[in-house]
Amino acid sequence: MEKHGTAGALDRVLADIAEERAAQDRLWGVQEFPDGSGQEYARQAQEAKEECAAAYERGELTWRHILTEEFFEALAESDVNALRTELVQTAAVAVKWVQSLDRRAGTLAHRTKEAGEHTEKLVRDRIPEIVRAAGRIPEARTAEDGEYASLLRAKLYEEAGEYVASGDPSELADILEVLHALAALHGLSQTDLEHLRATKAAERGGFAGRLVLSLPTASARTPAQ
Repeated sequence: MEKHGTAGALDRVLADIAEERAAQDRLWGVQEFPDGSGQEYARQAQEAKEECAAAYERGELTWRHILTEEFFEALAESDVNALRTELVQTAAVAVKWVQSLDRRAGTLAHRTKEAGEHTEKLVRDRIPEIVRAAGRIPEARTAEDGEYASLLRAKLYEEAGEYVASGDPSELADILEVLHALAALHGLSQTDLEHLRATKAAERGGFAGRLVLSLPTASARTPAQ
């Protein structure tokens, strides 16, 4: 019999991950968020590295130590190439941890979340009315003040991601609607927003010139470690 951790075990874990990713896309669609990483996490990354090394020296190393080190090393990166490398390494360690679980407990079943389970996202004001007209009962609530700004920012990334994925120019209208809502949240009217845009365009220009500026990479700006 094939043993877990040998031929086929990695394929099974990667298949579960692919299934999970597909389920996430069905639930949430294309998602885009800021990275939120950078040098402010360098201290945590160093501490995680030292804790991992100390646990190894004591003979008490766990998957938690290893994954935490990789995760915080990713959080400490702002350069996209370095961040991608660290995230791939983090994902690889997570896969190895899953394989370890399978070796200990047998191949465990993975259950994905599917449509119909409870999820929430910000929608346009008339969506509940449209849902009712289609013969369904919408479950909707009004966002609290504290969460509204966060939901709008998430919506901006969602709409921008849908445009990037499809290239459909009609998606730009959705982006513009979210931008207007965000401007209103900051006390800006559409006229105010247009004035800000025009002012910046007068100072810095627009994008009609299609100019592409070459910038040094992070590795070129800083000495090699």
